[in-house]
Amino acid sequence: MYKKIISLFLCFLLLSGCSIPEINNQENSKNSVQSEYVKSVWITYYELSSLLIDKSEKEFKRSISKMFKELSSNGFNRVTVHIRPYADAFYNSSYFPISAYCCGVQGGSIDYDPMELMIETAHKYDLSFEAWINPYRVSSENDFSDLSESNMAVKWQNTDNVISIDSGIYFNPGSEEVTELIVNGVKEIAENYNVDSICFDDYFYPSKDAEIDKNLYNAYKNNGGDKSLQDWRRDNVSNMVSRVYSTIKSVNGNITFGISPASNMENDYSSLYADVEKWCSQEGFVDYICPQIYFGFQNENQPFMKTVKAWCSAAICDLYVALPLYKAGKEDEFAGSSGINEFKENNNILARQITYLSKLDKVRGYYIFSYSSLKDNDETKNLYSAMQISSSE
Repeated sequence: MYKKIISLFLCFLLLSGCSIPEINNQENSKNSVQSEYVKSVWITYYELSSLLIDKSEKEFKRSISKMFKELSSNGFNRVTVHIRPYADAFYNSSYFPISAYCCGVQGGSIDYDPMELMIETAHKYDLSFEAWINPYRVSSENDFSDLSESNMAVKWQNTDNVISIDSGIYFNPGSEEVTELIVNGVKEIAENYNVDSICFDDYFYPSKDAEIDKNLYNAYKNNGGDKSLQDWRRDNVSNMVSRVYSTIKSVNGNITFGISPASNMENDYSSLYADVEKWCSQEGFVDYICPQIYFGFQNENQPFMKTVKAWCSAAICDLYVALPLYKAGKEDEFAGSSGINEFKENNNILARQITYLSKLDKVRGYYIFSYSSLKDNDETKNLYSAMQISSSE
């Protein structure tokens, strides 16, 4: 009873905007999170790069062990790790070249398997391991010369399998060969690695321009297809998602599959051609959805609580929420006049968001973006305290 009163009091402080003291309790130093409530942190390819390039297996293992031990002791129970950011791999793959962020050049060599080592280390510290993939993104630069000769985008250069525009190079979602590549790449991971979950990021169609897939769409129409370009594009992406889901389940039904889309459902639907409402409200697409609700409470365009409630109404699958620790202490440029300084003037925004989410039965966890934003400051201390409080209730 006494602990419950303390927890309620601390929750009140968080929601009222007050800073709370750091909790120093040995009992809370271990990860006591219930397995069904996910508390994850994104670990990006650029955060891994400094631990990998020019480092031995022993050095990488030491670094990743320190990282995962720290995360587990502070209450996380999952790590969501970038293992394929740019049609490349942080693991031994038959379909994708080794990432430049592993060894300095795409298609280079490394004498150990980073993902295998990370999975083993994560499980040692009671963290589930989630493989984070960008399925369509090939490069953020429009330059094929930076890619390995073994990269399928290079082999498919000047074909309809690849979209090359000013913003970069992408696999074409309308191509059956592309879908096969994505499905086979995921199957390879599910078959060969002891992952607990697989997550796709929010990159789908890179442009609304009708020219990027004109040939494939015309071929569809010439074969009797009657859907609009927009509906055809949405079907292409949904077909890929459905096939990935069924493939994962056919290999190992215990591996969960989810997607972390941008938080604006209408923009997902009309600009990225990602029918996220369909995926999270019908069976056969995802086990969970994790919208990137990277907004404060005072954001004038997408206020945090209103946006969370919209997703609660849409999802029948498990719902997690991605949170923006990277904004701590900074101006929120597109939040409007009332929200622009919210993250600068308050050091407990994420702590309050975690507390709010813990009260919603529909929400089954959250993801923190990203690892390098976890610093020795009041924002992170308040975040850890909120994680401990929500775990004890």
